Amino acid sequence: MAHPRHIAISVRYDRHPKYGRSLAWIAPELRDAGLEMTDDQVDQTTPSRSWAGVVDGPAFERFAEAWRLDRADSTPRTYVFDGMNWETAGGSPIVYVVVEVRDARTTIAHL
Repeated sequence: MAHPRHIAISVRYDRHPKYGRSLAWIAPELRDAGLEMTDDQVDQTTPSRSWAGVVDGPAFERFAEAWRLDRADSTPRTYVFDGMNWETAGGSPIVYVVVEVRDARTTIAHL
């Protein structure tokens, strides 16, 4: 059975995005996973948003499968995805997304 993982997602937007600002749009697999927004700079010169939190094993499995993340490895991993992954009608409000995945059991032990 999959164990919980701590996931941090940071999104860098192009200019001032009109759409694509929600976690549900960026990662629908995590829509109900309980990640909290930790940073909101979407109205700044360099727009960005970040979310973080612990997700249960089944939620991580769905997310990992959809995003093609390494599911078996429990070492910390960082992935970078460019805006082409969110392209709609020839454009994307997203420049890139950084996903950090850590074993939640290790993260909690360090707190």
